[in-house]
Amino acid sequence: MKLHKTRIPLSFIVNPFYLYCISFSLAITVYVWGWSSIFPKLSVGLILFFIVSFIFFIVAGYFFSKKNSILFISYRYNLYLNDLIFGVIILLGLVNVLYMGYLPVLDRSYNYRDFGMPVIDPVFNTLSIFFSVFFFQTYLRHREKRFLIYFLIILIVQILFFRRSTIMWIFASSSFLYLLFKQRISVLVIIAGIICIPFLSYCFGLYGNTRSNLTKSFVLNDLGASNTFKDTGINYNHYMTYLYISSPLANLQENIDRGKGFLNREDVKDFIFYSLMPVSVTIRLEKPLNITPPACNLINPELIVGSLFMISYFTLGWLGMTIMLIFLFVFIVLCLFLIKIWNTFFATTLSILSTTISLLIFSNFLNRLDVILMLFIYPVFFHFVYTMNNRGLMLKETDEK
Repeated sequence: MKLHKTRIPLSFIVNPFYLYCISFSLAITVYVWGWSSIFPKLSVGLILFFIVSFIFFIVAGYFFSKKNSILFISYRYNLYLNDLIFGVIILLGLVNVLYMGYLPVLDRSYNYRDFGMPVIDPVFNTLSIFFSVFFFQTYLRHREKRFLIYFLIILIVQILFFRRSTIMWIFASSSFLYLLFKQRISVLVIIAGIICIPFLSYCFGLYGNTRSNLTKSFVLNDLGASNTFKDTGINYNHYMTYLYISSPLANLQENIDRGKGFLNREDVKDFIFYSLMPVSVTIRLEKPLNITPPACNLINPELIVGSLFMISYFTLGWLGMTIMLIFLFVFIVLCLFLIKIWNTFFATTLSILSTTISLLIFSNFLNRLDVILMLFIYPVFFHFVYTMNNRGLMLKETDEK
């Protein structure tokens, strides 16, 4: 009974600056397990870079936690507005299916990565993430089951579309939101969460292997499982989870090992277009400017991601990684400043921002249009939509009185 009543304050984790340190520390910890025979050894230079950046971001995170309180706006919402937005999300999902003519979970003859109607699909995907988190927040505040049902339906649709990354965004952002809302978490819940990690790891690997049609032999042999891993007898699905978390660091280290140091290739143009500018803009400028994505060094052709820093190092060496770190800091500060002013979706956006920073161990999400939409466009646009709706309700109540 005492253990059940014991609660630990964990809301401090939902701090973008801290989460940069936590996520990359996790990747480094998993990396040193030695489950892969194709991973290069982490260099002293890379470790020192992370140590210095961790110190900088821990200090920034401390000041953020001291000067900011988490906002859960209590508004008089129009139920029909939430219903309308949910309906729009489902409608966009149906348009996707009708346009493509198949459902990814039922027809494996198509590449699931090609699924989705241009323009419509990015809007559908970003609205699904943003409002599933918001519906979950609304459920936590008002305990209306319909919002939990909306949340679950959106999640099921994403599963049917084979959108593992979107599912991760929704789960991670909702978990951060739950920490913000509860502030203190029961020890039993924490223990249950830790116990569930192996199960979630297995499901994550199984889902990915099934989606990509990967056999056990391919995973263990072609993707370089070490004898250390094979001798443990651990299911190969867990190895895929291991690769997903740690292989981006391996690719980054591979580029450092083959690089020339401080400026590496001295390619300022590629650094700007492929590290800083939105990807959707860069793609449209490739032909007119005769540019192509940097051919970064990879430990394996199947493992193509390299964290936030791989392209920046490949193009501008350690200077590029330093600039990316500063860019990340400015990105976080601007987002926090924006949602503090237009604050209706403060908690929702902070949760998604926290997920964005946590996922930087996999790839550079700072130059993706869908992330920019969720962190800089949707919070402002829907703030005005919801506050205008609230003013309308207030005026109506005044007239009735």
